Amino acid sequence: MCVRNGAGPLWRKGSGLFECAVFDGGMETPLCADCGGRMKRNGTTGAGGTRWRCKVCGASRTRSYDRASEDLRKGLEWLFSGNTQAGAGVAARTLRRGDGLMRRLNPPVPVVRERHDVVQVDGIRLHRRAVALIAVADGHVIGWRVARSGNGRAWMELMRRTAPPGVLVCDGGNGIGKAMKAVWPGTRMQRCLFHVCMNITVLTGKRPKLEAGRELLKLARRLSRVRDAGMMADWLAAYNQREQDCRDFLDEKSEYADAHQRLARARAMIRRRIAEHVMDTFITMAGECEEPIPPTDNLVESWNRRLRDMLRNHNGLPLAHGIKAIRRWCHMHTGHPESPAWLAAHAITDQQVERLNEQAWEHSPEGAARTLGTPETRGTGIDRNEFHTPTRYPNQTD
Repeated sequence: MCVRNGAGPLWRKGSGLFECAVFDGGMETPLCADCGGRMKRNGTTGAGGTRWRCKVCGASRTRSYDRASEDLRKGLEWLFSGNTQAGAGVAARTLRRGDGLMRRLNPPVPVVRERHDVVQVDGIRLHRRAVALIAVADGHVIGWRVARSGNGRAWMELMRRTAPPGVLVCDGGNGIGKAMKAVWPGTRMQRCLFHVCMNITVLTGKRPKLEAGRELLKLARRLSRVRDAGMMADWLAAYNQREQDCRDFLDEKSEYADAHQRLARARAMIRRRIAEHVMDTFITMAGECEEPIPPTDNLVESWNRRLRDMLRNHNGLPLAHGIKAIRRWCHMHTGHPESPAWLAAHAITDQQVERLNEQAWEHSPEGAARTLGTPETRGTGIDRNEFHTPTRYPNQTD
């Protein structure tokens, strides 16, 4: 509360005097927001704070310090470092205040309208109950989403917040292709050659006993080292020659299925990849993109490794706190992250999220039926077939 003596308006908190206070150089002596005169100490308040009084107009005010941004900054520095609480270099109470702010605040997810030539996406699993999907371009994070599984719907929600890129580099996980066709129909896919090599290795094994398996494993390892058009052409020629040499062997049938099922499945998978033209996109689309197209998703994998290192350094986080930590990490590694002061003042809190969820629930048909008592039109009502059946019910309803 701040009152001006004599004639003049009554100043209240939020009226401008608190926000417009100016300090004279490094003396930390506040200047009056009304007349600009120098202020002096004038006793203390009931809470023990210093009261200031203007020497010119007699206006009185108190100063308050907002430590939320500083506590949040120290908490973020500790979260992104590998230090323990004892080795953080700050007081334990300060860390607890910063940790409390980090748990309550939700950083904003960016909406990227700028078109990128190349976008890399990947996901990591959390406690086998959730998955974090991340999109990276131009050396920084451009989007993220946490879902229960990495299905097509979750990938669609991630892609809808990003402008369609020229090329999407990924490992070909479940749902990525379906989501890309629905949201980014004009985008070309480049499957990571190292992941294709690993998919072949899963079918052949690391130490195959058959000669056909050993040759296929050599070709798979050779594929992971392809970097230009010449190396890809040589690999395709070597694979075609190998398939011709092993055609009769792989076409052998047993009584119910292929005699060499795993090698036959590997052959079918490679044929699909070649027919889809997803392994040579970095060659065919090189002239349409300004930046080089990588044949592997090593960039986003390295970012995922840093995320896993952060979770490992703070081992024992519950699932909800781990998800919050991933969101904060992704936000601070975007192209233009908000400052801790902005986050402390404008970030959405958990209470606001709960209020929005309650409003969405009340406006849904099921929520309106439970909260307002409105009848449901379908779903849990009486089915006509329950009273019109060819046989008589035991309860004598017919």
